[in-house]
Amino acid sequence: MTMKMKKTGIALLAAMLVLGNVTPVMATQTSGTQQTTQTQTKTDTLQEEKEDAVKEIGDYGSIIKLKTDAETAKKIDELVAKYQELIGTADKDKNKSGLSTSASIEDCVSSAKAAIDALVAGDDNSGQDDSTVSPSSTSEFVMVGGDWVTPVATYGQNVNIVLPVVNMGSVNLANISVTPVISNTVTEWPFEIETSGYTQTITDLPGKGNGQSDMDRRRELTWTLKTREDAPSGYYKLQFTALYYVGTEAESATLTTYVKVVGAPGSGNIESEGSGSSTPRVIVTGFTTDPAEVNAGDTFTLTLHLKNTSKRTAVSNMLVNFTAPSEGSDTENTYAAFLPTSGSNTAYISSIGKNATTDLSIEMTAKSDLSQKPYQLDVTMDYEDDAYTAYTSTADVSIPIHQAAKFELSTPEILPSTISVGNEADIMFSIYNTGKTTLYNVQVKFEGDSITGGESFIGKIESGGTGTVDALVTGQEATKDDGTIKAVITYEDESGNESSYEQEMTLVVTEDTGLSGLDDWDMEEVEYDASTGSSKKVVIITLIGVVLLTIAVVIIILLKKRKAKKLLAEELDLLEEDEEETDPAADGEKDENGKDDADEIS
Repeated sequence: MTMKMKKTGIALLAAMLVLGNVTPVMATQTSGTQQTTQTQTKTDTLQEEKEDAVKEIGDYGSIIKLKTDAETAKKIDELVAKYQELIGTADKDKNKSGLSTSASIEDCVSSAKAAIDALVAGDDNSGQDDSTVSPSSTSEFVMVGGDWVTPVATYGQNVNIVLPVVNMGSVNLANISVTPVISNTVTEWPFEIETSGYTQTITDLPGKGNGQSDMDRRRELTWTLKTREDAPSGYYKLQFTALYYVGTEAESATLTTYVKVVGAPGSGNIESEGSGSSTPRVIVTGFTTDPAEVNAGDTFTLTLHLKNTSKRTAVSNMLVNFTAPSEGSDTENTYAAFLPTSGSNTAYISSIGKNATTDLSIEMTAKSDLSQKPYQLDVTMDYEDDAYTAYTSTADVSIPIHQAAKFELSTPEILPSTISVGNEADIMFSIYNTGKTTLYNVQVKFEGDSITGGESFIGKIESGGTGTVDALVTGQEATKDDGTIKAVITYEDESGNESSYEQEMTLVVTEDTGLSGLDDWDMEEVEYDASTGSSKKVVIITLIGVVLLTIAVVIIILLKKRKAKKLLAEELDLLEEDEEETDPAADGEKDENGKDDADEIS
C-alpha cells in the first residue's frame, strides 16, 4: 500500500509539474490552431453548401426538362446556368466568389426553383416580352422607367416589388408620394396586408434637360410583400397612385406594373372560377393616333390595340364605349374634349379569338380650345364568352393634346429707313401671343447682306401677352438689291421643341458720304457729356445752324452791295443830265485823252 501511495504521489507531482510548466505553452498554440481550423472549416462548409446548391438546381432543372418541349428545356438550361453562376463555387477569383452566406444560398435555390416553375407554368418567366404585362402610365411625364422585368412571387414567400419612376418632362418635381392600390380580394392583390400604410415618397425627380440620362434621373421604390398562400397562379396588375405638384397645381398619375404569381399546387389559375369556367379578360395593350401629334381642333383617328388574354376562351359580341373628359369654363357650359365624327361614341367588334389581338379605330375631333396637356379617354368593353356569359372590362388611354403656337407682329418701325455704311438704324415692333400656349425662349435675329447686329432675347411670352423688340442694326455694306432684310423669330413650346418664323422688312444702306454721318444725324446715338451737358446731336444741330447763318449773312451783304451800286448809277445819270443843261458844248466833246466826263466819273 505504501509503495502504491508513493507511486501515486510521484505521478501527481509529475502531472503538476507538467501542468505548471508545459501546459500554458501548449494551450496558446492550440488556441491559434483552433481559430485557423474554425475559419477553414467555415469556408469549407460554405463551399460545400455552394456545391450542393449548384447540384440541387441542376438536378431540379434536369427533372423538370423531362416534362417540357425542347424550346422550354433550352430556357430552363439558361435559367439554371444563371442561378448557378450567381451562387458561385470558385474562391480563386474573389470578384466572382458568388454568395457569402448560407441564408443567401438557400434563398437563391428557392428563387431558382420558383423561376423554373414559373417558366413551365407560362411561356415566359420574366414577362418582359409579353405585351399583356407591359408597364404603363396615365401621364406622359411621370412614367415607369427603365427595362422592366416582371417579378415572380411564390406562394408563402416574400418578393421585392421594384417600381422605377422617371420624369420625362422638363420641369423638376419634388416630394412625389406613391401609394399602391390595395384590395382584400386575392385575385386583385395577391399579398398579405401586414401594415396600415404603404405610401413611399420620392424626394426629387429631375426632368429632362439637366444633362443627365434617363437612367441617371430614374428613382426606384421597393416594397417587400409576402405572397398569400391561397393566391392563384397568373399575372396580376399592380397599380400605384403618384401625387405631385407642378407649380401650385396638384397632378396625379396612375402607374401600372405586373407581378407573376406561382401559386400552391391545386390553387388554380387567376382566370379560374368556382364553376371551372374561364374568365376571359380583354385589355388595351396600346394605342396610336393619326396624325401622331394631335393639335387642338384637329380631326384624328384613334386606333386601340386589344388583346384577349385568355388562352381558353374566345370572346364575342363586344361593345366598346368611349367616354371623354368634360371641359368648360364653368359647370353650366361643359362639353366633351373629344367628339366622334360619326356622332356615336360606341363601336362594335364581332369576336376576338383565344389569346388573339385585334385593332379598333374611331375618328374623333379634339375641341379647338383645349389646353395643352394629356386628356384621359375611358374605354369600357362589354362582351360575352362561349357560354354567353356577360363580362365587362375597363381601360383608359391618355392622349396628349398640343396647341399650335399662334402670334402676330405689329408693323415694324425703322428709323431711319436709309442709313449709310457704319451707321445704325432702330427697328421696333411687338409680338402678340394670340394662341393658348406659352412661348418660351423667344429670340429675334436679323439677317441681311447689308447689316449686322440686332440680336434680341425676349424670353417667355404668356398666352395673351406681348413681347417688345427694340433692336439696333448697323450698316455693313451698301445695299445691292431692294433693301429687303429678315427678322428671324425663334421660340420653344412646352416640350422644348423649337420653331421659327421670318418677317421681311426694308432697310436701305448707302455708301459712306464722308460727312461723318451728317446725312443721318437724326439717328446718331445721343451720348450725354456729364461735364458740358451737351450731346452729339446738339453739336451737329449747332454746326448746321452756324453754316446756315453764315450763308444768310453773306447773302444779305451781297444784296446790300448790289443795291448801293444801283443807287450810285442812278445818281451819276442825274449828274450827267445837269451838266448837259449847263454846258451845251459838252455834248460829245472829249478831253485830250479821248475820254468824256461820264467815263471819268464812272
